[in-house]
Amino acid sequence: MRGLTIIGTTDVIGNAISAVFWLYLASLLGTENYGQLSYFLAIAGIASTLSLTGAGNTLIVYTAKNVRLESSVYFISLVLAAVAMLILFAIFSNYGISAYVLGAIVFGLAGAEILGKKLYKSYSKYLIAQRILMIGLSVGFYHLIGLNGIILGLGLAFLVYLPRIYVGFKETKIDFSLLKERAGFITHNYILNLSGAFSGQLDKLIIAPLLGFAILGNYQLGIQLLSILEMLPGIIFKFILPQDAAGNSNKKLKKITILLSVGMAVLGITLSPIVIPTFFPKFIDAIQVFQIVSLSIIPSTINMTFVSKFLGMEKSKFVLISSGTYLVTQVTLILILGDIYGINGIATAFVISVCIQTISFFIIDRITQRKNSP
Repeated sequence: MRGLTIIGTTDVIGNAISAVFWLYLASLLGTENYGQLSYFLAIAGIASTLSLTGAGNTLIVYTAKNVRLESSVYFISLVLAAVAMLILFAIFSNYGISAYVLGAIVFGLAGAEILGKKLYKSYSKYLIAQRILMIGLSVGFYHLIGLNGIILGLGLAFLVYLPRIYVGFKETKIDFSLLKERAGFITHNYILNLSGAFSGQLDKLIIAPLLGFAILGNYQLGIQLLSILEMLPGIIFKFILPQDAAGNSNKKLKKITILLSVGMAVLGITLSPIVIPTFFPKFIDAIQVFQIVSLSIIPSTINMTFVSKFLGMEKSKFVLISSGTYLVTQVTLILILGDIYGINGIATAFVISVCIQTISFFIIDRITQRKNSP
């Protein structure tokens, strides 16, 4: 449990820093600019995921199994990153977005390698350093060059992980045969990560043209507050994935986490009318958004346990199926409910989609158990 303690403490500190930072930005920028920032970061987030080629979970699982494929994965991802950066700069002429893509890829690669090797002390040092740099660089560049400076600062802060990339290239050789032997798992993870990126970012790309940046700003604040509630399940996931990959299921820990998520949901619903008007008077529409999306933390936590279980078994296609179900449901419901009920309809679409994903996981797990039973 020592590893869980280190990850937990680090993530609590790191996520607390990040949460305060994003909430500070919301109060500083207002609904319109906060929505615009979210929109550009969504674009950069999707581009970085396209370039990562499913490297995150692949590195965690296979480094935990002592399969040394770091250099091979790094090389492919960084080449694709360079292409993505050039394309985005040609479209938006925004060096901040390009810097963010590179930084996010470096972070995704190095962070996964650290977790896969169970280097929990290194995980702590790098994450705290990145969070501190994030605040200093983003706020500093914002006062110098405006909104794009925030995106630039975010990207540059990720580069604190570059030494891990260097070490990975130094300690392992590029051997694409290692990837070829595991092409099925890697491909499923890539599609899975793409589905996750679209699930997490596509709503912003739809909301902005559909309802405007101000509505997106209110919605994004609700999602940002939800991320604070999801800190604990996220911490547990980072711990249990390498454990599941090594054959340790940690069922008791998973059940406790699900029970705690119920309390988190109640907390979000009851505190919304108090916290938001007090600290974010410009974001009154976010009150009901946060109350609605808080309900999603329970099924979302259940989903994380299934994701860890299936990825640890190298059955990423099952996670892919459920993620695809979530994405299709979310996009469809956003277009329908968003048009009818506005921002609350979008929040409701988010919750229903997560619940549908949970149902799909239960169905897949039941089918799998029946097939494996004697």
